[in-house]
Amino acid sequence: MFIQGFDKTREKYLEKLLTALRTSVEILNNIKISVEDQFFSFYDVPLQIIDELELDKVVELIKEAYGVSGNLEKHINDLRKQRTINGPQVLKLFKKALKIVELRTKEIFIDLLPPEEKIYINLVENSDRDKVKWAYYNWYKGNFCSQIDINPNYNMYWTAFLSSAAHEGYPGHHTEFSVKEQALYKDLNQFEHSILFLNSPKLIISEGIAEIAVNLLFSYRDRAEIGLREFCPDPLREDSLDLLALQNEIKEKMHLFSFNLAFHALIDEWSEKRLYQYAKNFGIFSQQNIKNQLKMIANSVHSTTIFSYNLGINLIINKYSQFPSIKNFKDLLTTPILPSDLV
Repeated sequence: MFIQGFDKTREKYLEKLLTALRTSVEILNNIKISVEDQFFSFYDVPLQIIDELELDKVVELIKEAYGVSGNLEKHINDLRKQRTINGPQVLKLFKKALKIVELRTKEIFIDLLPPEEKIYINLVENSDRDKVKWAYYNWYKGNFCSQIDINPNYNMYWTAFLSSAAHEGYPGHHTEFSVKEQALYKDLNQFEHSILFLNSPKLIISEGIAEIAVNLLFSYRDRAEIGLREFCPDPLREDSLDLLALQNEIKEKMHLFSFNLAFHALIDEWSEKRLYQYAKNFGIFSQQNIKNQLKMIANSVHSTTIFSYNLGINLIINKYSQFPSIKNFKDLLTTPILPSDLV
C-alpha cells in the first residue's frame, strides 16, 4: 500500500510498474513463473493466441494488396530485391524521411515538443550472426535527446522509410519520451517517468504509439504518393498507387504472424525446425527475417517483447480507430496510460 499521498491513478500506475520489476527480480532469482503469468505481470494484459483462421484471411488480403495470383513467396522475394536500398542512400533517405515527419508532427502539435529536443543518427553494422538484428533502434538518452541506430545492411526498403522515421522519431518514440520527460518528470516530478523499463506496461503503450504514429500524419494513399516521389528509385517499375496504399494498410497486420510464432515457441514449446517451417509457410518472410525472429524469441531480454507491437497497435486501434484523433493521440503522448486502460 502506498502512503505517499499519490492520487489513485498514479498509485495504480506505480503498482503495475513495481509488479513488473518484482517479476524481473523473481525470474533472475530462478523462481519458476509460467510465461503467461510473466506476461501478465510485465505488461498488464493477458496473453492469448490469435486464431489461425484470422492469419489465413490476412494472407488472402496480402495477396490482394500485392496483386498476387500465383506464388506469394516468390512475388514478395522479388519485390524485396526491387525495393531494397543499399549503401549511402540509406542515411540520405532516412534523414529526408525524418525531416518530413518532424515538420508534419510540429504542424499538428504546435509547441508540444521541448525546444531543446534533438535526434542523433548512428550508423551501425551488426555482423554477429548470433545476435538479434534491428533495422532501426531508438536509444532515448534523456534531456530530450534520442540516438537512432540504423543498420544499413538489414531490411532497408524504400517503402519503409516514412513509417520507420515516424516510429522511431516523430511522433513515435522520440516524441513520446521527450514529451513525457518534460510534462511528467520535469514539470510534475513523477520520478517513474525518468526511467524506461523494457519489460513493463510502458512497452505496450510505447510500441503501440510508435506503430500507429505514421497514421496520425498521413493517409495510406498519401504515404504511397510521398514514398514514390521522395524515396522510390524507379517509380515506373512500381505498383499502382491503389496497390501501394493497400500495402500500407495491410502492414498493420503483419505483426500477427510474429505474435503466433512467439506464442508457439514460448507457450507450446515447438522445436526450432517446426517454428521455421511454420513461419516459412506463410510465404511473406525472408529466411533472414525468420531466423532473426527466432533469435529474438530465444533471447531472454527480448523473448516476450515481440508480442508488444501487435498488442500495442491493436489496443489503440480498438480504442481510437486506425486513425486516432489529434486529441486522443496527444493524450497517449502526455498521459501515463496502462494497457488495461485501453481494454
